Amino acid sequence: MSDPLGAERIRFDRRDAVREARQKSGMLMGRLLLSLFRRDDGVVAVIFAVMAIPFIAMGGWAVDYLRIQHVKEYLQIQVDSAALNSFVEHGRTADQQWALVEAATLGEISRQYQGNWARQVTLNHQYLSDANDMIEVQASADVPVAFIHLLPGIPETQRVSVSAVAQFFAAREVREPPNTSLLDPEAGDFNRIWAYCYWPNRWEHSELPKRTRMVPIADNGGSTFTPNFDLPPNSAALAPIYAARNGSNILGLDGVEEGVWKMTKGGGNNQRTYEYMWPACQEGSFLSFRLENVRFSRTQPNYWDANNAAPNGGGDRITGRFNYYTDTYFEIGSTEEKYDGLYGPSQYTNGPQKVNILETVLCNSLAECRPASQGGVIPDQRPREPQRATGQCEPGKYMYYGWEDRPPGLLGQSRNWQDIAWTDRDYDDIRIIIKCPTFETVGERNSRLVR
Repeated sequence: MSDPLGAERIRFDRRDAVREARQKSGMLMGRLLLSLFRRDDGVVAVIFAVMAIPFIAMGGWAVDYLRIQHVKEYLQIQVDSAALNSFVEHGRTADQQWALVEAATLGEISRQYQGNWARQVTLNHQYLSDANDMIEVQASADVPVAFIHLLPGIPETQRVSVSAVAQFFAAREVREPPNTSLLDPEAGDFNRIWAYCYWPNRWEHSELPKRTRMVPIADNGGSTFTPNFDLPPNSAALAPIYAARNGSNILGLDGVEEGVWKMTKGGGNNQRTYEYMWPACQEGSFLSFRLENVRFSRTQPNYWDANNAAPNGGGDRITGRFNYYTDTYFEIGSTEEKYDGLYGPSQYTNGPQKVNILETVLCNSLAECRPASQGGVIPDQRPREPQRATGQCEPGKYMYYGWEDRPPGLLGQSRNWQDIAWTDRDYDDIRIIIKCPTFETVGERNSRLVR
């Protein structure tokens, strides 16, 4: 007969044995760990084992970071150099100069890294002004990494990009007042020519006007205009005006649109006299012209300076006062005139639209600047498409400017001269002849980084 109490005693004995074995095992492990931590070599081993992986990772990341920074800094040096050397030398176009700079820069990068640290290198440029006197150069490259890409989502290469902006400071344009002003006595409109300095780019002073030193120099109303070249002007009429405008900001006359001028005689009649300071355009700006056209007002001086224009008693009854600006500039290394302006009145054109209001003809001598019927080179047939000089306006030559005060291309009726869109396209309503500029170097020709 079985003994149930004996079986129960066996089960309890086994449980006690297991419990005792676990206790002894735990005590043994504790003694072993205590012994390990009490020994110096054990502590170092544990710490090294725990920290080995992050130390190795941090070292690898540092290597990748240094490689990326090395490539980025070297590319920055190269784009700085490319920007500073991109400006046109005499005898080269902008594209030719950039081709030389691009080849040299990419060659230097290739020799430095041999396609290892910098791959898929690109080099781009853009001019930030119409005069090509400010350029931005950008470079990018793929840098292979050895450790960073082990992290999830990190590619095997990192793209780095750098850029540089440089501005070129060249010679200053020097011009003289017009040699001749030719006026059309048949014109029904009052036309006045203003001279001013145009700044195609004002990178460091974007808050200032792009047209400065603006003064009247001729009109078809019979006025007399006398330039003053003294600085400061020795004229009693101009001296206080100069002092006020020149002291109005840190850049003096280059910071205000209106130049120094005064009507010294006349007013309500056409026997006016004017004194003005000829615009001495500083480097970075170019002599330009503004045509002020006041409809139906040539014989009515009381409308010349008003905010309105003489009434139109016929045609479409439209009258008005309009301004047309040449906004002239020269590209670096070129003596060919170019124009940012010559836009028509927005209310009579389809948005910002240039109009054929100006004819320019380049003359080799002053004697050559006369109508073709008199042996010169100025066209005189009517109507005609205006010429636009494309040659180099070099020292010793002359430039003829002829304005059509009713430019073709305006919207509206064109039945007769009292309609807004009528034009005879003769381009002789007001004309001036002026010497081509010389370019003075003030200090050294140089370029500098501005960003």
